[in-house]
Amino acid sequence: MSNDAHRWEQVAELYGGPAADLQITPQASVRCYVGQFLGTSWPLVTVNQWINENHIIWTLCAALAAHSRDDDWTRTFENNHRVQWDRIQATVEKAQGVDRFLLDIPPPPLLLAVFRSTSRSLRQNHAIMATPASVCSNGGLLDLLRFLYHGGFTSTDVFIVVLYDTEFTGFAPVSPPYAALGLPDPHVDVPVLHLSRPEEDVPTLPSPPPPPPPPPYRGITPPPPYRGPSPAPPGYSP
Repeated sequence: MSNDAHRWEQVAELYGGPAADLQITPQASVRCYVGQFLGTSWPLVTVNQWINENHIIWTLCAALAAHSRDDDWTRTFENNHRVQWDRIQATVEKAQGVDRFLLDIPPPPLLLAVFRSTSRSLRQNHAIMATPASVCSNGGLLDLLRFLYHGGFTSTDVFIVVLYDTEFTGFAPVSPPYAALGLPDPHVDVPVLHLSRPEEDVPTLPSPPPPPPPPPYRGITPPPPYRGPSPAPPGYSP
């Protein structure tokens, strides 16, 4: 086995699945409206490097700082994260081929990116979750690449990417602001079921009548007179 083949096996183990989609060159170029959760600025940026989950979120954070009208985020990124991002980019540019996918890229400033296609026919969310350094991928990148290369995604399609600063477990992130971006909401024709509350679905039954009161207390009734043929028991008096 060649050294490259062995290293690609390491990549597959690290990323949690076959690395064939990582080997496609050139990598997909994807346009994204990117913004923070509850943010008001959603610049259109292009992502064309798919190295690992941490690098993707770093890329989106840097793009948001460069093109957003959110001055607070731009200031935060430039003051606290710019030096580290420039160092990461320099390391990525020096690495070639399979070595890029074995880089240990530190966690980004934000922890979660949810990709949602604006196409009505491609209603899928893809979550990219940051990982601590030296920790294996959770499979989010491979799932997204599988969708890009084999799921019907085209070069004219656009993603809306919502960035979160915390994880969501068992919670569906809110819909991106399609109207604010001048885009049709691909979910508007999905019927919404208005279900009544459980207590409204169950009819209220009348309470059962109270039980009758117990009979009045009579005390202990004395035994009846003895009527048998044998002599009365000792001590018996009628």
